[in-house]
Amino acid sequence: MLSKNSPETGIRIFNSIKYYGLDITRAAFMSGKPAYEYIPAFNVSLFLSTNKSDVNSALKQKFAAGRVIRTRIIDEEDASELRVAFDFDGVIADDEAERVYKRDGIEKYYEYETKHSQEPLNPGPLADFFKKLSYFQKLESKKEADNPKYKKILKTAIITARNAPAHERAVNTLNKWGVTVDEMFLLGGVEKKRVLDIMKPHLYFDDQLIHLDDNIQNIPLVHIPFGISNEKEKN
Repeated sequence: MLSKNSPETGIRIFNSIKYYGLDITRAAFMSGKPAYEYIPAFNVSLFLSTNKSDVNSALKQKFAAGRVIRTRIIDEEDASELRVAFDFDGVIADDEAERVYKRDGIEKYYEYETKHSQEPLNPGPLADFFKKLSYFQKLESKKEADNPKYKKILKTAIITARNAPAHERAVNTLNKWGVTVDEMFLLGGVEKKRVLDIMKPHLYFDDQLIHLDDNIQNIPLVHIPFGISNEKEKN
């Protein structure tokens, strides 16, 4: 845990951690100063905060970071799996294709993505985190092969506005990276809320606030303020 709280407040936090039985043993308490600078010291793979400034600063330093959107969450008492869902462009991959779409429109975007379908996109801010989840999934698959009674815990999904023919580059990018995903939704204009309401992921990451609106309830939403979709907001 990286916290702006004081060490004195930290005692109360650890008492709460103990009360809820959470497996958290390491922490840094900064007495009001930003804590994101200590991300590499603790080998943190993903920095989450409700503080917009801290998240933006962490991303500028190339750390994987996201701003948690305040929503009403009800924990699943009998949850047997961990579901993590991602947008693709501007989250897992960079915003190269999104820039073409914003600049030249949908037809030129399809032309561009079809022409470059065999070229993998560059990694986005959460690519490393996504790859680490994929590694754990490979370990689970091996365990399942060794023990047919084992039930996988981790489930990943990509929920993207891409559709055919732009789907091919996204799939080829994942293949070139050597990673897999359990489910992939190519929505092409279908509202993401429709899928999220059914899947009910325990975390959903998106770079566009328009997909993280107040109508989505009981799903922890994380905004990734990265790329062209967020440049106006930063300026």
